[in-house]
Amino acid sequence: MLKYAIAIGFVFVSFAGSQFAMADDHAGMKTEHEAAHRQHDEWAAEHAKWRADHMRALSIMAKLQARIYEHEAELIEHDEEIRAHDDHAMHHSNEIATHEEHGHAHDHDELKKEHDDFNSKHKKMAAKHDKVKAGHEELHSMLMKLFEAMKEKK
Repeated sequence: MLKYAIAIGFVFVSFAGSQFAMADDHAGMKTEHEAAHRQHDEWAAEHAKWRADHMRALSIMAKLQARIYEHEAELIEHDEEIRAHDDHAMHHSNEIATHEEHGHAHDHDELKKEHDDFNSKHKKMAAKHDKVKAGHEELHSMLMKLFEAMKEKK
């Protein structure tokens, strides 16, 4: 009987010991799960921040694209002004040639006034061209800096 009692005691002690060992294992597993869950929460928070950053970056890119379109529209308008101004210059040159052939003093005064108007408009166009050029150079410089920064990151 003693033999059986020792065997049962051994089984009980072994069982109890394994229960304590399993409890320690389970506690460790729970701790690891909790740590992993906290890390997952941190990752999700980072992802949310990064996604918001991406949306802001896309918004900035849309504004940049709009600025490029606006600059292109300015170029189209300025090109038309240049074409019309050139046409006016050609017309004025023809009027001067006609006046030189058989003009009167009165015609000369009118030609002089038209020429002064032409020069005034030309100066305004030159100022506009300088503004368009400065805008282009600023925009192009920003784009090239961005492009160079992107190349450096590869």
